[in-house]
Amino acid sequence: MDTIGYLIYGLSILITLGWCFNIRHKAKYEQATEKSMELQGFLMTVSLVLISLLHLSPFHLLWMLPSSFILGLLSMTTPIRVLWIFSSIYFSFWYIGISNLGRKFYVNGEYEKAIAAFKEEISKKPTSEAYFDLALAYGKLGQHDSEIIVYQQSIKLKPKPETYFNLGIAYVDNGNKQEAIKVFKQAISLKPEYFKAHYTICKTYAEIGDKENALKELEIVRKTDSRSADKLASIINLV
Repeated sequence: MDTIGYLIYGLSILITLGWCFNIRHKAKYEQATEKSMELQGFLMTVSLVLISLLHLSPFHLLWMLPSSFILGLLSMTTPIRVLWIFSSIYFSFWYIGISNLGRKFYVNGEYEKAIAAFKEEISKKPTSEAYFDLALAYGKLGQHDSEIIVYQQSIKLKPKPETYFNLGIAYVDNGNKQEAIKVFKQAISLKPEYFKAHYTICKTYAEIGDKENALKELEIVRKTDSRSADKLASIINLV
């Protein structure tokens, strides 16, 4: 394996690890799993293993990794979905340590039980993550006043951009869009590249008729995703 080959292999490992940790982060903080993303991570990992076991040229990764991404997308609407079984088994190891009784109730849609479990967890050890999970469950039940209070408690213990973002969404759901904008700004101050926050604050500006600030945020969104920017532009033009 020459120098370029080592570079390609090393970069592929970093990309795969980054992808898998992103999926773990999503499962932990958003309480959601994306099966197509899991399949992509699984296939990327298999590609790396095959290169090593079969002593193939790392240059094969230049098509294997993109193919993993494409197959993951195709799995949503084709029989390739059967591969989700294997990727789910693989990612069950990644999810070790981030699942608890409350989250199991949450994923199963048993939000009342989830709330009780999260409250029990908090009574034993109040953590930012436990308050975050509790707020998610309140949000699913449409109890936005309680959701807002609990997100604020989570932020007091450990301010995170994801928590600020979710708090902003709760304010939007509760009809307080001005307060939501303030909170989205806090999320962005902690994570300037936070695409969802930029997208949502742009949409919120448009909804309250603040076209000037909406257009400013639109340009930031456009640098990352022109298609999303076009959707926002159509909303802004209605103002």
